[in-house]
Amino acid sequence: MTADELQALLHDQIPISAAMGIRVLALEPQTVTLSAPLAANHNHANTQFAGSQHALASLAGWALLRVWAETAGWEAELVLGKADIRYLRPAAGDMTVQARLTDSQLEELDAARRGNGTGRLRLDMEIRTDAGVCARFGGQYVARGK
Repeated sequence: MTADELQALLHDQIPISAAMGIRVLALEPQTVTLSAPLAANHNHANTQFAGSQHALASLAGWALLRVWAETAGWEAELVLGKADIRYLRPAAGDMTVQARLTDSQLEELDAARRGNGTGRLRLDMEIRTDAGVCARFGGQYVARGK
């Protein structure tokens, strides 16, 4: 899957991603980087809406696991089971987030795929603007074979 194909998939399967102007900036074997413009996601104070920050990180994790499942040949239902976010400062610009799988997480997912068909893992991410980290997100994702 290419970055353009992943972006099209996001916009098709999760329509809010298109409305938010989300773009796939980079797609590597264990990393997905997404961006969202301030223009489509601002609040009354002209900073990034908190819900948009949460949605961007949630989608980055989902997209990363979607790419992994496709690469692994695993038809799986992917969901975010639990999430927490800490807002550190106003995000007064376009934002980016990077979701990354470690080698040990890949091994855990592969073992789950071969085992009972359900894998769970936590992905921690930082949401950034040009000014630096504006929020920290942690999501517990579930991958369940179909």
